[in-house]
Amino acid sequence: MKKILVIGSIAIDNVTYTSTPAHPGMTVYGDSFLSNIGGKGANQACAIKFLGGDVTFYGAIGNDENGKRVENFLKMQDLRTFLKKSNKNTGVASITIDNKTGENSIIIVPGANMDITHEDIDKIDFYKYDFLLIQLENEISSIEYALKKAKDNGLTVVLNPAPYHEIDEKFYRYIDLFVPNEHELDLFTKDIKGDYLLKAQHLVKQGIKKVIVTLGEKGSLYVDETTSFNIEPNKVKAVDTTGAGDSYCGALLTALAEGKQIKEAMQFASKASSITVTRKGAIASLPKRSEL
Repeated sequence: MKKILVIGSIAIDNVTYTSTPAHPGMTVYGDSFLSNIGGKGANQACAIKFLGGDVTFYGAIGNDENGKRVENFLKMQDLRTFLKKSNKNTGVASITIDNKTGENSIIIVPGANMDITHEDIDKIDFYKYDFLLIQLENEISSIEYALKKAKDNGLTVVLNPAPYHEIDEKFYRYIDLFVPNEHELDLFTKDIKGDYLLKAQHLVKQGIKKVIVTLGEKGSLYVDETTSFNIEPNKVKAVDTTGAGDSYCGALLTALAEGKQIKEAMQFASKASSITVTRKGAIASLPKRSEL
């Protein structure tokens, strides 16, 4: 099996479930509350680990109680990690889940996640890995630097551009696979009129080799220079969509590392994420291999 490096964020997710989402100036009651370990990087690394992939996670935590909690949790998952100890606080996220729809709204305080520097990236032995999976919850110039470093070392580079942040288009040529959801795709192609296919094709023309657009209950779309196709969704009733995209990305990378072709890998990822949305939490909702 090929080896996967995940560089990304880790945070404490404080999650409130409510049947009455608050608007500005309102105070409402919540139905329940959970405090979990999350962050897109950690979520995706755990998704790969739980599905049997060979994964290493690189992230940053603070010298605080939340940092100790994160470190102990990842040890319990038996996840191979390199955690930078930062003078900044460990990242936290405040998440509200609408119990009626399963949809979420999230406010992130990134803290130590923004303390991964170019010098830190230089210390990573990229040559030991076959794939890089990275998101946009760390300092952007360090992410761009990591894309180039990974590609220069021969890795297959996968960017999940979440949450949305502009990246310099000169780095597009280092991206083998770009995995946005439909909202992120819209933001990366603001000036392009047309459907998701046309927008994804535009990104390919800009230098990205392959694009997979995750479309929630509408499935997913694959586009490269010569081909495009859709994968149908697995129909489920969503309880909590937190972590769905991370589950998809982790499962996708696991399947690709096992040598599966892209269509089969997307089907595997769709099944994993459909299980995730039927459960509460982020890492706690990720499926094990036996469930797929």
